[in-house]
Amino acid sequence: MHDRSLDEFADGDAGGDDDPTDTSTERAERATAPDVGAERPPNGDEAGDAEGAAVTYEWTPGGAACGVCGASVETRWRDGEAFVCADCKEW
Repeated sequence: MHDRSLDEFADGDAGGDDDPTDTSTERAERATAPDVGAERPPNGDEAGDAEGAAVTYEWTPGGAACGVCGASVETRWRDGEAFVCADCKEW
């Protein structure tokens, strides 16, 4: 078997996957129809409710105090209820 060019498979129509029996009106109606699967939460929250998700790492450009030793560090990890530096984190 030899390699073949994609040009051998193209029909010369740049229209893509459109069904040739569709009229332009039918295609336009499908293109403007609302996506029923893309409903938003009733409260308008874009991200939805991330119940159960917990932040485990924090980066603060200016530094923030470690929850155990008080040292000012840029990167802290959650250890229990506090954010701590790498030295205080129980790995």
